Amino acid sequence: MNLTVVGTGYVGLVTGTCFAEMGNKVTCIDIDKEKIENLKKGVLPIYEPGLEQMVSKNVDSNTLNFSTELNDGLATSQVVFIAVGTPMGEDGSADLQYVLSVAREIGQKMTRPLVVVDKSTVPVGTGDKVRAVIDEELKKRGLDLEFHVVSNPEFLKEGAAIDDFMKPDRIVVGADHKQAFQAMRDLYAPFTHNHDRMIEMDIRSAEMTKYVANAMLATKISFMNEVANICELVDADVNQVRIGIGSDTRIGYSFIYPGSGYGGSCFPKDVKALKHIADENGYKA
Repeated sequence: MNLTVVGTGYVGLVTGTCFAEMGNKVTCIDIDKEKIENLKKGVLPIYEPGLEQMVSKNVDSNTLNFSTELNDGLATSQVVFIAVGTPMGEDGSADLQYVLSVAREIGQKMTRPLVVVDKSTVPVGTGDKVRAVIDEELKKRGLDLEFHVVSNPEFLKEGAAIDDFMKPDRIVVGADHKQAFQAMRDLYAPFTHNHDRMIEMDIRSAEMTKYVANAMLATKISFMNEVANICELVDADVNQVRIGIGSDTRIGYSFIYPGSGYGGSCFPKDVKALKHIADENGYKA
């Protein structure tokens, strides 16, 4: 399958490279000319174990290409992924200017039916905005081209992103048309040979799933830190408590280690974003 991935940051580069590794023809797009020139030379903007070798291998085999021009990929692609940044405001809101800018350019330049996939972590309702922007641009051009919007959030761990992508425990796909679901099934088929890992749902539920997953993991970390504080006061061993509760399959052992708290590029942002979504919709969490 021919694919375009817009954005060569952490998510975009890993996504494009892994799809190329499975035999797809992938064009990764970025407006940063220096970054694209470096990628062509094998110089990556991020470090992820195994990624540099995989990029070089697929560039050499011509299954992975880099460009600053959307048309270079869009003209032959069946699926285009939007994997650009969504900077967070102080109130937890996500800045969608880059996502919608890409959507607008897709609408201005597409010449064939497309499946447009939101890979970026985006607020609930972004799929509707992406669809509206593309539709607006097509109407300006007097064209009636079929396209479908899909939400396909990523669940990649830094340091293990290649394994997470190549051997996913689940693939969440939100769409509103069977043709879009089928395109995603065909695309992910090489990653799900052992058993079906694709979870199909509506677009808004898929968008919500990413925020809730990260907020849930952050909650487990915070809860265990509070439990550790209580254990100190009552002279209990929190590690023994952890083993005692982790053996319950409903709880499990993951993310129940007391420590310094949660951080990184996703958990704080997504917890704030979930709270912002609640506030925005009149729910005081």
